[in-house]
Amino acid sequence: MKRIETRDIVYIAFYCALAVAFDYITQFIPLLQMPNGGSINLAVIPVFVSSYHLGVGKGMATGLLWWLIGLTLGLNNYMVSPMQTLFDYIIPAVIVGAASIAPKVYKISNVYTGVIIMMMLKYASHVIAGAVYWFPEGEASGTAGAWMYSLGYNLWYNLVTLIIAAILTSIIVRRLSAVSKTKFIGVKQ
Repeated sequence: MKRIETRDIVYIAFYCALAVAFDYITQFIPLLQMPNGGSINLAVIPVFVSSYHLGVGKGMATGLLWWLIGLTLGLNNYMVSPMQTLFDYIIPAVIVGAASIAPKVYKISNVYTGVIIMMMLKYASHVIAGAVYWFPEGEASGTAGAWMYSLGYNLWYNLVTLIIAAILTSIIVRRLSAVSKTKFIGVKQ
């Protein structure tokens, strides 16, 4: 087993702190909030960057720590069951941290493909949670109406998050890797 370096622990803490700060700021901007939960989530950007900087394992650890710290600070407070918590919070946070595992497609860097693929998986996780636990009034859990509602409700804010994250993550990774003394091990050019 490879030993984790002190520098990597500091980077994980830094990216985690940025994600929690963005999560906290997002809660005070009503335009970014959905009426029944969910938001345009800028906090995914530092977690994406950590995945490309430190690799998939440490990126996933950053995502999990981001969720745990947010939980202790009361940022993730809509929990009805362990499975709902898993699909609404834990899986999406860890998936975002796995972005660097995505392949380079033709001449498109894995920074773009990773953000797109992981945001699609994050969206799928939120849709499952929505259809099973947050279905609309008059519908039952898991019915076609609940699935349709969840697909539509979760689409717009995840799509906006995807666009913002793809643009900003690629800019940040490109700039930081150009000036950094350490190699961005998750980037496949």
